[in-house]
Amino acid sequence: MPFSRHELIPGWRDLVTMGPYRRDHWVALRVALAIGAPLVLLWATGSMQLAIFAVFGAFTSVYGRGLDVFARLRLQSIAAGALLVSVGVGALISLSPERGLLVLPIAAAWAFLMSLLGDRVRWAPPGPMFQIFALAAIAALAVDGAVLLRGLGVAVVTAVWSLLLGLVFGAVGELVDRGRAARAAGGGAGAPAQAPGPAFSGPAASGASATGAPASGASAVGSLSTGSIRSVRPARLSTGSIRSVRPARSTPLGRAWMFAVGTLVAGAIPLLIGIGHPYWAMVSAIAGLSAATGFHRVLRATHRLVGTVLGLGAAAVLMAFEPSGLVVVLLVIALQGGVELFIVRNYTLGLLFLTPLVLVMGRLAGDVSAGQLLLERGVETLIGVAVAVAIAVVLERLPASSKL
Repeated sequence: MPFSRHELIPGWRDLVTMGPYRRDHWVALRVALAIGAPLVLLWATGSMQLAIFAVFGAFTSVYGRGLDVFARLRLQSIAAGALLVSVGVGALISLSPERGLLVLPIAAAWAFLMSLLGDRVRWAPPGPMFQIFALAAIAALAVDGAVLLRGLGVAVVTAVWSLLLGLVFGAVGELVDRGRAARAAGGGAGAPAQAPGPAFSGPAASGASATGAPASGASAVGSLSTGSIRSVRPARLSTGSIRSVRPARSTPLGRAWMFAVGTLVAGAIPLLIGIGHPYWAMVSAIAGLSAATGFHRVLRATHRLVGTVLGLGAAAVLMAFEPSGLVVVLLVIALQGGVELFIVRNYTLGLLFLTPLVLVMGRLAGDVSAGQLLLERGVETLIGVAVAVAIAVVLERLPASSKL
């Protein structure tokens, strides 16, 4: 079937459609606690320079959304190990005076390996986005070995705290579900039966992820979490565009190469033009490529760009008040909760919270001005999105027999 670029162009309804609500407030509460408690402790002890390490340890909590308590513990344990090793690799790179040159090839190789691991254990959110973010952001730190060692300890403790929260929320959720099922069973034949679901887990394990992408490249057609009406209605077939609704023919090895190339290209462009934070471009490229089909990769990248632009406006307003200290900590907790409330239902809306979250944390480091942070975030997101769209288009042009 000949390729048409119109098959990959999302419509406005694809950007604004909301996925179903599935008790996402419990996920938001769990993730907010995972990141909030360590940040409050760091603020109270005057150790906010280690906050970035706590954030990457807390990323453990975004995995396993919708799984039962023990399945989530297993998946989160694997994800925590991958995140902590990524932080460790980043710390080793940061000790080198050539870290600016080393981080790019190492990040590309790490994206390849983490993609293979993610496909093997089927973690969701899919792809190596959080691992690359952790590695490259830590590698960019200009701190001594003692700070890095303390930071690694903070990351480990925060990851363990996230695992414990997952256990507690999962156990309480199972008790609530059992009570609900018992009440439904005792309500008599006239009471409508309700299928129990994980009360504190958010969306069911149907491929939805915290990035809104299907759990793997071989997942069923799209996911409600993409916020795309096309992912649940096969109307695109009437245009002769079967590629936009059929998962791409892909293999774990092919996806690993895709992420490696995307990371390498997206990270190289900011380095060549001299913009800071090149890992923002890497993460944006990976986020777009994590979706399962060519259409959904372009849609995800478009969500990323539109949500970031809106989020930059919100960030500019927040940063104009020059928050500091405990106010910043509370902002981070609230914004992280907002991310988890909406990012699975509509990725653009999730980015409205995620963008100011990242920038408030960046301002906390105090390395550059607020204006420069806003500019770099916008430019690097655009770079990453452009790379993701270009790769998606190239892959769609390949013959079916050579799909990644």
